[in-house]
Amino acid sequence: WISYCTIESFGSIGVSLFWAFCNSAMNLEQAKSAYGLIVAGAQVGAICGPTVVTTLAESAGVPTCYFMGALCMACMCGMVYMYTNKFGIQDESTGDNGGKKKSKGGVLEGIKLFVEHNYVKGIFFISCFFMIEVTILDYSMKILAKNEFDAEYPGDSIAATKAFAAFMGRFGQATNTLSFSFSLLGTSFIIRRLGLNYTIIAFPTCCFAAICGVYMVPNLWTVFCAMLLLKGFSYSLNNPCKEILYQVTSKGTKFKAKSWIDVFGARGSKAAGSIVTNAFSDSATDLLTYGAYVAMGVSSFLIYVAWQMGKMFDEYIATGYIVGEEAPSAEELAKQAQLEGDTSLGIEEEGQTEDEQQVKV
Repeated sequence: WISYCTIESFGSIGVSLFWAFCNSAMNLEQAKSAYGLIVAGAQVGAICGPTVVTTLAESAGVPTCYFMGALCMACMCGMVYMYTNKFGIQDESTGDNGGKKKSKGGVLEGIKLFVEHNYVKGIFFISCFFMIEVTILDYSMKILAKNEFDAEYPGDSIAATKAFAAFMGRFGQATNTLSFSFSLLGTSFIIRRLGLNYTIIAFPTCCFAAICGVYMVPNLWTVFCAMLLLKGFSYSLNNPCKEILYQVTSKGTKFKAKSWIDVFGARGSKAAGSIVTNAFSDSATDLLTYGAYVAMGVSSFLIYVAWQMGKMFDEYIATGYIVGEEAPSAEELAKQAQLEGDTSLGIEEEGQTEDEQQVKV
């Protein structure tokens, strides 16, 4: 139990901090080129990890597998340390501040940024709301698979459990393979070719089409294909796009608001999806029917949000506006104007006589 909670907590916080680090270390053009490749590398880990455990769990033992996982985490920390030493990262806290110290944010700073900025709300919706659909379809798929294998192996719960495990294993392999292939070959190309404002709409549109397919043909393999699309493209398409959206936000937003969105927002969206599945858990038919209505509504809302976010992103890139950046105070503006207004430092200006210069002084 302790191990499960620890790993789940690390998975929520560690991934969020990694992407925050990437957003602070890369500019927009680098993000468009590299984020797809980064996701592809993550999918290699998602494929290799279960494969190593499946191969070594019985022969080497579970503690050995745990040690290998911990060693990978130690290597990751070392790689981040070497990267920052060699290349550095963008540090928004340095520079001419007029000697003013930036205020330190409290534990509710992420929520404050969320409330104050509609752009941050949009990132929240794009990052988390699709998980309502994933939760509904995931539960539906598992219920349908369990019913099918129980009917295929009546009275033999062990065989049915093994068949269900094999089914979920094939699902994991297919999802990670699709995500890896698309991330490696298609993500960066599509973002550069179409631009973020069109690419970000693609994922909720794909979700809407998949949900419509489930509603029209409500069986196990249709739900399997829909889940394959949602999970695969959420990793390879939606994740890179929503991380690029942070490029026009302040450093505080990238860390404080992002952490709150990825940890609490994601869990809240899964809880909302669980409310739907619990309400219709007695009937797989009702779950697929009414769950599809909810999922189609969520997809339609996300298409609208993605369209608006694409327009806002392009506008902020063009104007140089940074979301969440503190506006300078009146005192700072007056000091800056004073510094910019008097740059002569008593030097004789061109075309002025010595007498004029003395009068000016």
